[in-house]
Amino acid sequence: MKKIRRLHLYLGCFFTPLLFLYIFTGFLLTRETGTLKGANDAETFMQKLSSLHMRQFYPMQREGLPVAELRSADPETDILTVAEPLQYANGTPVKLTGLDLPAGLDTHITYHIQTKGSKTLTLHANKETENPIDLLPSKIGENIELNPEDDGNHNATRIVGFDADADTLTTETPHNYPDGLTISRVSGIGCPSGLRDLHTYYTHVIDDKTITLHESPDDATPVDLQPFTYTYQNVSLNPTVRTVVTNDTKWFKWLVYAMTLGVLVTMALGVVLALRNTKDKWPVLASLGAGLLAPVLLLWIGISQDTITDETSAAPESPGKSEPNALKDLQKGIPSEPPKNFPKDLPKDLPNDFPKDLPK
Repeated sequence: MKKIRRLHLYLGCFFTPLLFLYIFTGFLLTRETGTLKGANDAETFMQKLSSLHMRQFYPMQREGLPVAELRSADPETDILTVAEPLQYANGTPVKLTGLDLPAGLDTHITYHIQTKGSKTLTLHANKETENPIDLLPSKIGENIELNPEDDGNHNATRIVGFDADADTLTTETPHNYPDGLTISRVSGIGCPSGLRDLHTYYTHVIDDKTITLHESPDDATPVDLQPFTYTYQNVSLNPTVRTVVTNDTKWFKWLVYAMTLGVLVTMALGVVLALRNTKDKWPVLASLGAGLLAPVLLLWIGISQDTITDETSAAPESPGKSEPNALKDLQKGIPSEPPKNFPKDLPKDLPNDFPKDLPK
């Protein structure tokens, strides 16, 4: 008996916190107004504990990979620089979004990154490719034109290049512009930095395809043309993968099995001790019987009956119910005699206004 008591004591101390956890999480399920569809729906701590009771794991919500904002690019080394330290592993697939992308990149293509530093990276066609995507040097737009105010004698001329050091513009064809010609505007997307679209400039001829622009006819200083800086705004790297958390519930289920078996053994030992140590056995047997009958009695008390009409029930309607004039007692077959109100004398000829050609 001493060994049984000691074993009962140790088992009770071991399984008490486990049994409390499982009973408490089961109690939380009775407090839930609706069943969660999935573990990811659990938001509060209590909801996560109830998920522990049902699914044998504690749901963890992980945020996806953040979007990296592009700051600059280096066409010579093909390295991109982002605003914040990278949180991507090598090989992470990304797509770019934005309007002004580095030359050589496309928003519809998925690239794979290789980190070079905390804020620097290169883009690759796939995980195995060692050579990065070639970033092309920026160039002016394809349809940048100088529009003379005197368009009757001088035509608009397309610009194909510029020299930021000499502040000169190169035209596609000989421009035939004189010195001091008024340029009413520079049209097109992708103008050299330093030029404004709706602004008046004056020409100074260098040769038949090279000119400089000035703020006034007497201004000897040309407009300062800036080289491309390869800096970007509102261009982002967007990971195309998301973090997925998997849970192995095998070991926790084994703990539940062991707890169930251990609690049953502990309770059985408690009953044995109660029967062995009491002279009058009927209170012990009465307590056991009450413990067995109590849940059955409470379930039986909670059962109630009620009646509902067919109009308010969720049962499907019978065929013909939705028809307002459906005949209930329709006779089968052809009647042997015509009805009493059937006309005896039918007309032999059709009326004159009866249509001859009936629609098919």
